[in-house]
Amino acid sequence: MTPVADPIAHADALRLRAEAEADVTLAAEAVALLREVPRAREAELALPLIAALRAFGALADNLDALDSAVVLARDLVRRGTAGPRAAAALGAALTVLGERSGDTDLLAEALSAYESAGDGFDAAGAPVDAGRMARNRGAVLTLLAGALGDRSLLIEAAALLRGARAGFVAAGEAVEAGLAAENLSHTLRLLGEKSGDPALLAEAVAAGRAALAALPDAAPARARAMAETNLANALVALGAAHRGEALGLYRAALARLAAPGLAAQRAVVRHNLLRTEQAAD
Repeated sequence: MTPVADPIAHADALRLRAEAEADVTLAAEAVALLREVPRAREAELALPLIAALRAFGALADNLDALDSAVVLARDLVRRGTAGPRAAAALGAALTVLGERSGDTDLLAEALSAYESAGDGFDAAGAPVDAGRMARNRGAVLTLLAGALGDRSLLIEAAALLRGARAGFVAAGEAVEAGLAAENLSHTLRLLGEKSGDPALLAEAVAAGRAALAALPDAAPARARAMAETNLANALVALGAAHRGEALGLYRAALARLAAPGLAAQRAVVRHNLLRTEQAAD
């Protein structure tokens, strides 16, 4: 491996690329780089290594890597040297491990970690970071609602996501508001499907449109495809009159997902597209 001036910064950049491009090789390279960093830099290393292990574990579906990220993050929280960012890192690692393993106790722990991180960011005067934690809590509550079949968790998630989105809008954080809108659209669609309330489904569509519009021009293909798929799902749920637009969005999303690392997402979009085409016949 070719030496780099700052292996920690380089590894973190690789991890971000890996997540954007769904490239497990880049994530593995990030972990390998960080494993070679001298122990003298341990204080700088902890958060990037947790993030790299989480990214690699998610992309490779490697539960051992995800478990390692959780163990490191729990230890970092216990030591109390990284402030609320340690709890945020723990929440992120627990969310992926809990979702992949189907362990609702881990998701519940993620919820607590994000709440603790949010409180810490609030106390530190970092409202945007606190808003991100509220958004993450909404996403975890939505996962828990699906696993437990508890509609009340979707209602709680929607309230958190509406609040987070409003806070980002007020702060002029358009990209963050768009991400919250995307989470909100997904949650409202699930809630609207369960309740049969067309107003919730219409709100889900509106949030999905806002999420897609907020994406920057340079957004990775994967992110744009996810936003298109999310909006298409809400349109299908809203009713037959919206199937044509949904079909166009599914096809656009599918065209963006050619990379090998996006096979799982591609399969989901293709399934949704075929199901919608069959319903339209």
